[in-house]
Amino acid sequence: MTLKPYKYFVFLLLPLTSKAQHKTTHTNMLWEGYYNTISFNKHWSLLSDAQVRTKDWTRQWSQMLVRSGVNYKINDHISFTGGFAFFKNAQYANKELLLKNEWRPWQELCYQVKSGKINFLQRLRTEQRFLQQVANNHKTPDYQYIFRLRYRLEFQIPFQENKFVFLAGNEVLVNPAYLNNSLFFDQNRTFAGMNLKLDRNTALQFQYLKILQWHSNTSVLDDQNVARINLLQQFNFRKRHDSK
Repeated sequence: MTLKPYKYFVFLLLPLTSKAQHKTTHTNMLWEGYYNTISFNKHWSLLSDAQVRTKDWTRQWSQMLVRSGVNYKINDHISFTGGFAFFKNAQYANKELLLKNEWRPWQELCYQVKSGKINFLQRLRTEQRFLQQVANNHKTPDYQYIFRLRYRLEFQIPFQENKFVFLAGNEVLVNPAYLNNSLFFDQNRTFAGMNLKLDRNTALQFQYLKILQWHSNTSVLDDQNVARINLLQQFNFRKRHDSK
Protein backbone atom coordinates (compact mmCIF):
# COMPACT_ATOMS: atom_id res chain seq x y z
CA MET A 1 0.00 0.00 0.00
CA THR A 2 1.45 3.37 -1.06
CA LEU A 3 0.86 6.47 1.03
CA LYS A 4 1.48 10.11 0.33
CA PRO A 5 2.63 11.28 3.76
CA TYR A 6 2.24 14.97 3.03
CA LYS A 7 -1.54 14.54 3.04
CA TYR A 8 -1.44 13.53 6.69
CA PHE A 9 0.61 16.53 7.79
CA VAL A 10 -2.21 18.84 6.74
CA PHE A 11 -4.21 17.71 9.77
CA LEU A 12 -1.36 18.66 12.10
CA LEU A 13 -1.26 22.22 10.79
CA LEU A 14 -4.94 23.08 10.87
CA PRO A 15 -5.54 26.24 12.90
CA LEU A 16 -8.23 26.46 15.53
CA THR A 17 -10.99 28.52 13.90
CA SER A 18 -14.10 26.99 15.42
CA LYS A 19 -14.45 29.41 18.32
CA ALA A 20 -14.26 33.20 18.61
CA GLN A 21 -13.46 33.37 22.30
CA HIS A 22 -14.17 36.33 24.60
CA LYS A 23 -11.17 35.66 26.83
CA THR A 24 -8.04 33.52 26.81
CA THR A 25 -6.25 32.23 29.90
CA HIS A 26 -2.82 30.59 30.03
CA THR A 27 -2.01 27.54 32.13
CA ASN A 28 1.17 25.50 32.65
CA MET A 29 0.62 21.84 33.52
CA LEU A 30 2.53 18.69 34.43
CA TRP A 31 1.15 15.25 33.54
CA GLU A 32 2.74 12.09 34.91
CA GLY A 33 1.54 8.63 33.93
CA TYR A 34 2.14 4.90 33.96
CA TYR A 35 0.98 2.83 30.95
CA ASN A 36 0.83 -0.95 30.94
CA THR A 37 0.12 -3.40 28.12
CA ILE A 38 -0.38 -7.11 28.82
CA SER A 39 -0.53 -9.30 25.69
CA PHE A 40 -2.22 -12.69 26.10
CA ASN A 41 -1.98 -13.86 22.48
CA LYS A 42 -1.68 -12.34 19.00
CA HIS A 43 -5.23 -10.95 19.19
CA TRP A 44 -6.06 -10.10 22.82
CA SER A 45 -4.41 -7.72 25.26
CA LEU A 46 -5.22 -5.57 28.29
CA LEU A 47 -4.35 -1.85 28.22
CA SER A 48 -4.22 0.15 31.47
CA ASP A 49 -2.92 3.51 32.68
CA ALA A 50 -2.90 5.70 35.78
CA GLN A 51 -2.15 9.42 35.71
CA VAL A 52 -1.69 12.43 37.97
CA ARG A 53 -2.13 15.89 36.45
CA THR A 54 -1.35 19.23 38.08
CA LYS A 55 -1.60 22.85 36.92
CA ASP A 56 0.41 25.98 37.62
CA TRP A 57 3.06 23.28 37.24
CA THR A 58 2.67 21.52 40.62
CA ARG A 59 0.87 24.15 42.72
CA GLN A 60 -2.69 22.97 42.09
CA TRP A 61 -4.38 19.67 41.37
CA SER A 62 -6.04 19.13 38.00
CA GLN A 63 -6.93 15.44 37.59
CA MET A 64 -6.24 11.93 38.83
CA LEU A 65 -7.36 8.95 36.81
CA VAL A 66 -7.24 5.20 36.29
CA ARG A 67 -8.28 3.62 33.00
CA SER A 68 -8.32 0.16 31.51
CA GLY A 69 -9.57 -1.55 28.37
CA VAL A 70 -9.60 -4.86 26.52
CA ASN A 71 -7.98 -4.69 23.08
CA TYR A 72 -8.68 -6.99 20.13
CA LYS A 73 -6.20 -6.85 17.25
CA ILE A 74 -7.94 -7.81 14.02
CA ASN A 75 -4.77 -7.71 11.89
CA ASP A 76 -1.53 -5.75 11.64
CA HIS A 77 -3.44 -2.57 10.78
CA ILE A 78 -6.73 -2.55 12.69
CA SER A 79 -7.59 -3.00 16.37
CA PHE A 80 -10.58 -2.29 18.59
CA THR A 81 -10.61 -1.48 22.32
CA GLY A 82 -13.41 -1.07 24.85
CA GLY A 83 -12.94 -0.07 28.46
CA PHE A 84 -13.77 2.07 31.47
CA ALA A 85 -12.12 5.01 33.26
CA PHE A 86 -12.57 6.78 36.57
CA PHE A 87 -11.47 10.39 37.05
CA LYS A 88 -11.18 12.78 39.97
CA ASN A 89 -11.48 16.27 38.47
CA ALA A 90 -10.25 19.15 40.61
CA GLN A 91 -12.26 22.34 41.10
CA TYR A 92 -11.38 25.11 43.51
CA ALA A 93 -14.24 26.90 45.27
CA ASN A 94 -13.11 29.77 47.50
CA LYS A 95 -9.68 28.10 47.66
CA GLU A 96 -11.29 24.85 48.84
CA LEU A 97 -10.42 21.82 46.74
CA LEU A 98 -13.33 19.81 45.35
CA LEU A 99 -12.53 16.49 43.67
CA LYS A 100 -15.47 15.70 41.40
CA ASN A 101 -16.15 12.18 40.14
CA GLU A 102 -16.25 11.31 36.48
CA TRP A 103 -17.24 7.85 35.23
CA ARG A 104 -16.29 7.21 31.64
CA PRO A 105 -16.93 4.10 29.50
CA TRP A 106 -15.00 4.37 26.21
CA GLN A 107 -14.47 2.59 22.90
CA GLU A 108 -11.92 3.15 20.15
CA LEU A 109 -10.94 1.98 16.68
CA CYS A 110 -7.28 2.25 15.63
CA TYR A 111 -5.80 2.02 12.16
CA GLN A 112 -2.07 2.10 11.51
CA VAL A 113 0.06 1.71 8.43
CA LYS A 114 3.73 2.18 7.58
CA SER A 115 5.29 4.25 4.81
CA GLY A 116 8.98 3.42 4.78
CA LYS A 117 10.14 3.78 8.39
CA ILE A 118 7.30 6.11 9.36
CA ASN A 119 4.36 4.60 11.22
CA PHE A 120 1.06 6.47 10.81
CA LEU A 121 -1.64 5.90 13.40
CA GLN A 122 -5.25 7.08 13.35
CA ARG A 123 -7.52 6.67 16.36
CA LEU A 124 -11.25 7.30 16.65
CA ARG A 125 -12.49 7.16 20.25
CA THR A 126 -15.98 7.56 21.69
CA GLU A 127 -16.55 8.40 25.37
CA GLN A 128 -19.68 8.40 27.50
CA ARG A 129 -18.88 10.90 30.25
CA PHE A 130 -20.84 11.10 33.51
CA LEU A 131 -19.71 14.31 35.27
CA GLN A 132 -20.53 15.07 38.90
CA GLN A 133 -22.11 18.51 39.31
CA VAL A 134 -21.34 21.29 41.79
CA ALA A 135 -23.90 23.71 43.26
CA ASN A 136 -23.23 26.48 45.78
CA ASN A 137 -19.59 25.34 46.03
CA HIS A 138 -20.61 21.83 47.08
CA LYS A 139 -20.59 18.53 45.23
CA THR A 140 -24.06 17.16 44.49
CA PRO A 141 -25.33 13.64 43.70
CA ASP A 142 -26.34 14.87 40.23
CA TYR A 143 -24.40 13.95 37.09
CA GLN A 144 -24.31 15.49 33.62
CA TYR A 145 -24.03 13.10 30.67
CA ILE A 146 -21.93 14.13 27.67
CA PHE A 147 -21.05 11.95 24.68
CA ARG A 148 -17.63 12.93 23.33
CA LEU A 149 -15.88 12.04 20.08
CA ARG A 150 -12.09 12.14 19.66
CA TYR A 151 -10.01 11.83 16.50
CA ARG A 152 -6.22 11.58 16.71
CA LEU A 153 -3.62 11.44 13.95
CA GLU A 154 -0.08 10.53 14.98
CA PHE A 155 3.15 9.61 13.23
CA GLN A 156 6.18 7.84 14.71
CA ILE A 157 9.74 7.72 13.37
CA PRO A 158 12.17 5.20 14.95
CA PHE A 159 15.93 5.76 15.28
CA GLN A 160 18.80 3.47 16.28
CA GLU A 161 16.84 0.23 15.91
CA ASN A 162 13.83 1.61 17.82
CA LYS A 163 15.86 2.76 20.81
CA PHE A 164 14.53 6.25 20.17
CA VAL A 165 11.15 6.97 18.60
CA PHE A 166 10.14 10.49 17.63
CA LEU A 167 6.37 11.08 17.64
CA ALA A 168 4.05 13.98 16.85
CA GLY A 169 0.37 14.44 16.13
CA ASN A 170 -2.89 16.24 16.71
CA GLU A 171 -6.18 15.31 18.38
CA VAL A 172 -9.55 17.04 18.15
CA LEU A 173 -12.24 16.46 20.83
CA VAL A 174 -15.87 17.42 20.18
CA ASN A 175 -19.32 16.81 21.68
CA PRO A 176 -21.54 15.79 18.71
CA ALA A 177 -24.84 16.24 20.57
CA TYR A 178 -24.12 19.98 20.81
CA LEU A 179 -23.42 20.62 17.11
CA ASN A 180 -25.19 24.00 17.13
CA ASN A 181 -24.15 24.90 20.68
CA SER A 182 -21.06 26.37 22.33
CA LEU A 183 -20.49 22.98 23.96
CA PHE A 184 -19.64 21.37 20.61
CA PHE A 185 -15.92 22.14 20.62
CA ASP A 186 -14.18 20.67 23.66
CA GLN A 187 -10.47 20.94 22.95
CA ASN A 188 -7.61 20.54 20.50
CA ARG A 189 -4.34 18.83 21.44
CA THR A 190 -1.13 19.16 19.42
CA PHE A 191 1.85 17.17 20.68
CA ALA A 192 5.43 16.13 19.98
CA GLY A 193 7.82 13.99 21.93
CA MET A 194 10.28 11.15 22.18
CA ASN A 195 10.17 7.56 23.47
CA LEU A 196 13.41 6.28 25.00
CA LYS A 197 13.65 2.49 25.20
CA LEU A 198 15.17 1.38 28.52
CA ASP A 199 14.96 -2.38 27.99
CA ARG A 200 12.94 -4.92 26.06
CA ASN A 201 9.70 -4.16 27.92
CA THR A 202 10.13 -0.61 29.28
CA ALA A 203 10.34 2.88 27.81
CA LEU A 204 10.23 6.47 29.01
CA GLN A 205 8.13 8.97 27.09
CA PHE A 206 8.69 12.73 27.10
CA GLN A 207 6.08 14.94 25.45
CA TYR A 208 5.08 18.55 25.02
CA LEU A 209 1.37 19.25 24.47
CA LYS A 210 -0.34 22.45 23.42
CA ILE A 211 -3.99 22.20 24.48
CA LEU A 212 -6.68 24.72 23.56
CA GLN A 213 -9.71 23.94 25.73
CA TRP A 214 -13.01 25.78 25.54
CA HIS A 215 -14.98 26.42 28.75
CA SER A 216 -18.42 27.30 27.42
CA ASN A 217 -19.91 28.12 30.82
CA THR A 218 -17.46 31.01 31.26
CA SER A 219 -16.70 31.79 27.59
CA VAL A 220 -12.99 31.24 28.22
CA LEU A 221 -10.44 29.52 25.98
CA ASP A 222 -7.73 27.95 28.14
CA ASP A 223 -4.33 27.87 26.42
CA GLN A 224 -2.45 25.07 28.18
CA ASN A 225 1.25 24.22 27.97
CA VAL A 226 1.75 20.66 29.20
CA ALA A 227 4.98 18.84 30.06
CA ARG A 228 4.26 15.12 30.05
CA ILE A 229 6.33 12.21 31.40
CA ASN A 230 5.13 8.61 31.05
CA LEU A 231 6.56 5.23 31.96
CA LEU A 232 5.53 2.59 29.40
CA GLN A 233 5.71 -1.15 30.08
CA GLN A 234 4.73 -4.21 28.04
CA PHE A 235 4.36 -7.78 29.24
CA ASN A 236 3.98 -10.61 26.76
CA PHE A 237 2.28 -13.86 27.81
CA ARG A 238 1.85 -15.19 24.30
CA LYS A 239 2.50 -18.86 23.76
CA ARG A 240 5.60 -19.64 21.79
CA HIS A 241 3.72 -20.77 18.69
CA ASP A 242 1.98 -17.37 18.47
CA SER A 243 5.25 -15.71 17.53
CA LYS A 244 6.19 -18.25 14.86
